[in-house]
Amino acid sequence: MKEQLRKALEGIAKGSGDAAKAAAEQVKNLPRNGEGLFDMGSVDGDCLEAARWVYPVYAYYETEYNKKECYPDLLKQMVLLDGERKKAASMGAAAYFLDALIHTIDNVTPQLYEYYIELVNLFKAAVKEVIADYYRDGRFTDGSAGAEEAEKLIRAAIAHAGETYVLLAEKYEAYR
Repeated sequence: MKEQLRKALEGIAKGSGDAAKAAAEQVKNLPRNGEGLFDMGSVDGDCLEAARWVYPVYAYYETEYNKKECYPDLLKQMVLLDGERKKAASMGAAAYFLDALIHTIDNVTPQLYEYYIELVNLFKAAVKEVIADYYRDGRFTDGSAGAEEAEKLIRAAIAHAGETYVLLAEKYEAYR
């Protein structure tokens, strides 16, 4: 399923939503846990890594094809994922979450302001926490192996947020 989601994201980037529509139908049929979060084990064993692929496609589908009807569900699931990020308490989990969230925001229309702004506020709060927890001596690090990849994802998410006016680019220039 991960490959199908990757192709869907490529299609979205090129302006074609056909692959996203098919992938989102599969996403909507995923089982859910007791809290209502998609069980994304078929995408990746790490739910936050899987979220990078699932939620931007789900948001695109809801915006373009489903009349934004499941925006409340989308927001609820992103809040639950933030809880998963906090439980994991690792820079890698934070990087996956920020990447998933900023690309989800990309695919949500600002016209439904209350949902859009909640996602933006969630992103801003997570970025502040990530900076406080992992930014030391001019770089993001937690001392773990693979910290370089997580740092790249965090910096890319912050840069993208600045480019799309989710964050004030000048304020976060040092972290991009």
